[in-house]
Amino acid sequence: MKRSKKAALVLTVPVATLLIAGCEKEVQGMVYSNPDECSAGGWNSTEQCEADFAAAKALHPQVAPKYVNKQECEADFGEGKCETAPQQTASGGSFFMPMMMGYLAGQMMNRGGANTQQPGGANMQQPTAAGAGSSVPTQPLYKSRDDRNTFRTATNRPVAKGVGPVSFKPSQVQPQAGRLVRRGGFGQQAATRSSFGS
Repeated sequence: MKRSKKAALVLTVPVATLLIAGCEKEVQGMVYSNPDECSAGGWNSTEQCEADFAAAKALHPQVAPKYVNKQECEADFGEGKCETAPQQTASGGSFFMPMMMGYLAGQMMNRGGANTQQPGGANMQQPTAAGAGSSVPTQPLYKSRDDRNTFRTATNRPVAKGVGPVSFKPSQVQPQAGRLVRRGGFGQQAATRSSFGS
């Protein structure tokens, strides 16, 4: 009898987790190509637009996918759309990453979230559990070579087809440390090799 009670308790944990995730509320954010576009839209002040752009730009080298050569990066993002990453390989060579093509100005729902140190020495907000007052940091957005109309997060999640207001669940757009990837069609499914900086 005791054994069956324990089994029943264990089985209810995943169900509870699914219920919490399912109850996560969508929040509003804004997608822009640059701070001038943001200012012209009249949604935020010029100062706020510039601050959000600067925050996304600072996060860009931490979260952007990394490639061991420029050709692989350009195969996913287009010719002339990649740049040298500030990080270096163990042998002193260069990594390459896509250029930032826009940014998501996220709505901060919980400013008390913990910060964690990421590769490169900058802080990146630690994601909180879905439905527990998650925050959505302002972050860079990218466009793949195969889909130039869609803004995507660094983790390859489509966010918007154009600039302006957008709705999303916070858990869908949490930034993660950039990963070393092979050519695989960003905008479809890139093949992850390893966590970059680990």
